[in-house]
Amino acid sequence: MKNLSVVTIQPPSNAYRTRRNAKLSTGKKKTRYDLPEALHSASPVGYRTRLSLSKDESDVALSLLSLHRPKAFEAGPPVSDGELFDESALGVLSSRQSTNFRGFRQVTFGPGESQKITQLLGELKGQEAAPLSGSAYTHIILGRKYRNPFTMLLTLVGHRQLTSPFSVLKRVFHKRIRYGDDIPTIGYLPHLHIGILADGMDRAALIASQGKRRANVMMQPFSGRYLKENRVVAQKLAEMAGQTPNEKLEGWQVVMVSQVGYVAPEERIECAEETWRRIGATMLAFRSERIQPGVNQEAKAPPQYQLRQSMDVSEEFVEMTGRAAYNAFEYWSGLSREVSKSLLILDRVDVLTPDGKARLRAIRGMNEAITDRLIKELPLWSELMSGRQFSKNAEKGRKAFALAGQRIYIGGLSKSEISDVGLDWSHAVRVFGAATARAAFFTELMGSTEVPDDCDLLAGICLMAGPVNQNDIGKTYYGIPDLLAEKFGERDPTSLLVWTLKAKTVADPLGNEEQLMNRARKGALVDLRPGPHEVIQVMRGGQLQSFRKSGELTSCERAFSEQGNFVVGATGEDIVGNRGEAWPDRSKNVFLVQD
Repeated sequence: MKNLSVVTIQPPSNAYRTRRNAKLSTGKKKTRYDLPEALHSASPVGYRTRLSLSKDESDVALSLLSLHRPKAFEAGPPVSDGELFDESALGVLSSRQSTNFRGFRQVTFGPGESQKITQLLGELKGQEAAPLSGSAYTHIILGRKYRNPFTMLLTLVGHRQLTSPFSVLKRVFHKRIRYGDDIPTIGYLPHLHIGILADGMDRAALIASQGKRRANVMMQPFSGRYLKENRVVAQKLAEMAGQTPNEKLEGWQVVMVSQVGYVAPEERIECAEETWRRIGATMLAFRSERIQPGVNQEAKAPPQYQLRQSMDVSEEFVEMTGRAAYNAFEYWSGLSREVSKSLLILDRVDVLTPDGKARLRAIRGMNEAITDRLIKELPLWSELMSGRQFSKNAEKGRKAFALAGQRIYIGGLSKSEISDVGLDWSHAVRVFGAATARAAFFTELMGSTEVPDDCDLLAGICLMAGPVNQNDIGKTYYGIPDLLAEKFGERDPTSLLVWTLKAKTVADPLGNEEQLMNRARKGALVDLRPGPHEVIQVMRGGQLQSFRKSGELTSCERAFSEQGNFVVGATGEDIVGNRGEAWPDRSKNVFLVQD
């Protein structure tokens, strides 16, 4: 594992700096650039702005990207409600996923049940790390297949017009009963999400405990061939987590277990409490940044999005981004660093060069052609019955694979190479997801380091599955080659995700965040941010209870809210309800009894 160093990004001259300047709309139709009037949500996130971190604060955060697994747990005080809330806010409640698909449930157990879970974990085959005794609490994560309006659309793709009524029914049966997928990358997406969540939970335990607790996350035993070998143990864990027969039929299953415990002083990261709180607060403000000012902005966008900024990310910055990814692949795969580096297939599209621009145009053109053909060949009966709703959704989906940024990376793996080193393919995809998340975290953290007062950020990233999914439709039904085949064809690659790195000073419009927060403005392919009571249960007094739900009362607290990094209007006006309210039991211990 190699250490990372802070690489600051040079802001542009004052004339090219700008900030998001949202304000409440009055007497006109609200746009995605306007400030929402109110927020009524149980999400711990809310509408947030990035805090400007000092180099020293960012250096502490970077130490989280080069960790080794904890060696042992030791005794410590009971965890408080507030600590578990803050940790979950940085984990399952805001996991940076390519689609923000709400496909996870977290069930948390105290010290007593954790002993039983540790015994079960010891029976697993394919452990990437030995289970540790003495954990303060344990999270069991259940996940399910990726299903949303986009996958409904995919059910209608790739059929002949005359036989489509029968072949569509066959596909529906295959998806419903056998949990099949229309295209391979849809099957890969949940595994990418699991890896992204695992890497986030690893950091979240440290930040919420101010360096005192560490997570020992196990996901390999619950994937691919190992899941078959561990089916009995996995089912026992699922039953502990309250899995119902109906949930089992829907495909919910254990995908990860995270033991969290106190570690010895030599394994801790010591720094000021305020530093941990500032890091946590700014992490909640990280978002996929799709807009590159002056490049892919809308014609109706305000002036600050129209000006192209003379900014770029340096080679040293790119090198450290890659190092973060290699660290994660080494950490989660258990392979040597050199093998990890050899397995990650990365194709860099440098849009600041003529060759890069041409390559980008070719990729865009290919994906546009796939969409055109998809719409043209949709079954006519489905279009008539839906009022052309499916083709309209396909048109809207074009934005999901638009590529813009100074550095674009297409990443993937080779199935044969993964097999040669003895990794299960499903687990390798999870490891790849963790690697992309860690690289994205480095980018966003550097983009939040030493930010001038007249800027929102200095760099952001968009972690995208859209271009790869679109390409996979072409591969599966139209004979289109893989995105990585042009440069790595001899390795028979499978592209999995795309990073677009953007150096800029203005954050994306409020509408991007509002899709995640406001049901009335919900995007067609986006699931709302959950509150703790919606996806987390805690074992208390021998019973599973929804976390932060008391009768009809549910939490509307925002995590790390004392840091005050909430979006305000141009003249300082608040979004009503955005700052939330503290949960009254925040200081109480979560676990009422020691079983």
